[in-house]
Amino acid sequence: MANYDVNSVVQFGRLKEFGQGIATELSTMKEVSASAFKSAKVVGKTVYFYTSDDMTGTAAFTLNFPSELVLDALKTTFVPSFAFNPETYPGATNPSLEGKPVLVIAVRETGSDGTVTTTYSFLNLESLVDTYVIALGDSAKVLSISGNVITFHVSSQPNNALTVQADGLHVNISGKVDKVSNATAGNLPLLTAEGGISDSGYAFATTADVTELIGELFPQS
Repeated sequence: MANYDVNSVVQFGRLKEFGQGIATELSTMKEVSASAFKSAKVVGKTVYFYTSDDMTGTAAFTLNFPSELVLDALKTTFVPSFAFNPETYPGATNPSLEGKPVLVIAVRETGSDGTVTTTYSFLNLESLVDTYVIALGDSAKVLSISGNVITFHVSSQPNNALTVQADGLHVNISGKVDKVSNATAGNLPLLTAEGGISDSGYAFATTADVTELIGELFPQS
């Protein structure tokens, strides 16, 4: 009996068939005395039992072992957007999973005669993989997706404060006007020499206040 690698993929259905085959053969053996079997040999995946000592003549009965099924690591792969091709997956049936994320499982089977065949299975991973869709309209100009890459587009318009830095997007606020500390509600603002704003100390509370402010700003000669 061949040794099976722990990484080999074995179909439970095959094991069940194998067990049922043994049960059938054992029931047949009841008709033949156990002492009648003198020799046995293994050819491929089949064991031949003989009543002769030198394994000659016709075998009293045979016992077939299941084929060896091994996962083909080179052909087993994840396909983000599946497209069935009979040349890529020979002998397989189109699973109708076009455009979906699919795990392709390739199993290499060695038959009793040494023939190696590959069987393909297709597992739909749509429920396990996030799907990104670009919205229509202006938002489509902001983001784009190509394969596994998501691109954020920054406008080239002049004076755009949004820039791309090594660690992410950055809004440049170096030219903004800061809030006035300890400002009094209702007071008029004044420009500073640096282009900022300060509290003038004057408010439009009364007409007299306005008149006083105008007088200070435009003194009479």
